[in-house]
Parts: sequence; structure tokens; C-alpha cells
Amino acid sequence: YFDNILLDRHQPYYVHGYFAQERRIPQKNSKTAIFRRFDNLADALTPLTEGVTPASEQVSKFDITAVVSQYGKVVTLSDDVIITVQDETSNEVADMLAQNMWSTYDKIIRNMLVASASQIDALNGLNGNVPTNVTTTDVELAVDYLEGNNAKKMSPNIEGVNAFGTAPVWAAYWMIIHTDLRSDFKALQNFLPTADYPRQQSVLEAEFGSLDEVRLVKTSEAYKDSSVSPAIYYMPLLGANAYGRISIDDQSMEMIIKPLGEGEDPLNQRQSMGWKGRLGAVLLDDAWAVILRATKA
Repeated sequence: YFDNILLDRHQPYYVHGYFAQERRIPQKNSKTAIFRRFDNLADALTPLTEGVTPASEQVSKFDITAVVSQYGKVVTLSDDVIITVQDETSNEVADMLAQNMWSTYDKIIRNMLVASASQIDALNGLNGNVPTNVTTTDVELAVDYLEGNNAKKMSPNIEGVNAFGTAPVWAAYWMIIHTDLRSDFKALQNFLPTADYPRQQSVLEAEFGSLDEVRLVKTSEAYKDSSVSPAIYYMPLLGANAYGRISIDDQSMEMIIKPLGEGEDPLNQRQSMGWKGRLGAVLLDDAWAVILRATKA
């Protein structure tokens, strides 16, 4: 006998796709998308000579190719489950499949960022590890990397209001951190929790706080290398338009439900449910994303 009120499942925040440029390929075209960027022209620092036409300059472009791949998952339900279990099994399985899809897509984008973006190690902490625990200085060095490459911030300034105990929030880049590092970031001198933001309307559900020019989102699904001891945490710091995700119209996600008796099932013993979808992810500019690696304090 099963209680017909189901317990909650573990459902972490899937945040790695939050900050991507998103493109859709029309159906019946291609599985490949090309992102194109034109390079800046060289500065004209030499004075012109009167009556002399300067030499023309070749315009150059840079193309980045992203390929859509197909992913999916299928679950089979027997007629015994459907007949004897009182809860809404099919509804719950459909919800599980949707969560599984988002979890899969989140990890695909996460793994692409970790494999593609430049990495710097935290070196200014006091735990004696390599890399060390994260410090304000290490975060500032990561910000210096983006600033030196003219990365644009994604979140606007949140102006202060006449509310006791709050403070303005700077225009900022976004950093994704692991939930294991909550206490490490809370201990930083310039950490501002979301509870102290002057306005809550623009706070993301997974947002944790800010460090001057960096706003933080936390998730238990952030990349953690547990194959080494102590574990190393990978924290992407992202500027605008640093990476992209692509899908194909009407095929980014499809839920497929086959009733009892479908296929070679003459006795109506099996029902199947599943999802399939197509996704591609690519780093668009290595100068606008950097991974800060750290260990726990």
C-alpha cells in the first residue's frame, strides 16, 4: 500500500542556461548554426596627407560553429503499476521526465563552459591548498580579466531606496557558484545578501547575493571535481554574449507518450513515456567568460 500523497523530489536550480544567447534554427534547414562576429578596424593614428587617399583596409570576420545534437530518455510503466498504485503515476513520471530534460540540458551547457572557457586559480586564500579558498582578491582578478577584454555587464545597477539596512547593487557580471561554498562567500567582506537589496523585483530565484561588480547564483549542480582531494570547484564568471545555445524550432523538447498496447504489446502490458530534444551549446568569446577555480575554506 502506498500513501497517495507523494513526497517532494530533489529539484535543484538549473541556472547554466540563464545567461546564454539563444538561437533557434528553422525546421528543414540544418543542424548547424554559425555565429559571426566582425573584428574591429585598426585605429587610424597616422594623419592623412592632403589629396592622398589612404590605403583601404580589409574587413575581417570570425565565425563560430555550433552543432545541435539529440538527447532523450524513456520510461516504461507496466499495467500492474497503473492498476494498483493509487497516486497519479503517469503525471508524476511526466514531471520527472521534464525535470530530467532540464537537468540534462543544464549539465551539457555547464560542461561546455568548463571545457571551453579560460581558467584562473584562487591563490590568495589561507587554507593551504592549490587552488586556495576563494577571496575577494581572487574574484577581483577574475573581474579584471573581463574588464580588460571589454566584456559588458548583464545586470543593471539597482538604485538605493530609503529602506533601512539596504544598499545599492552595482551593475554586474554573473557568477555561478556551488551551494557548498555558501559560507565561504558569506564570509567575504564585500558580500551583500539578496535580503539587503533595495528592491527584490529583479532578484533571480537562485540568486544568493553580490560582490560589488559580481552577482551570484548558487546551485548544487555547479561543477565540482571530486576526483581530487580536496574537491575543486569551478565557478564561471560571465559577461554578456559570452556563450550561446541553439535548438531547432518545435524540436527543442518533445514529450512522447505511448498508451498500453503500442508496438509489440498484444496484451496491453506496457505504457511508455519519454522525452527527446535537440540542443547545442558553444562558447562565443573566450575573452568574456572565465572560470575561477577554488577549494572550500
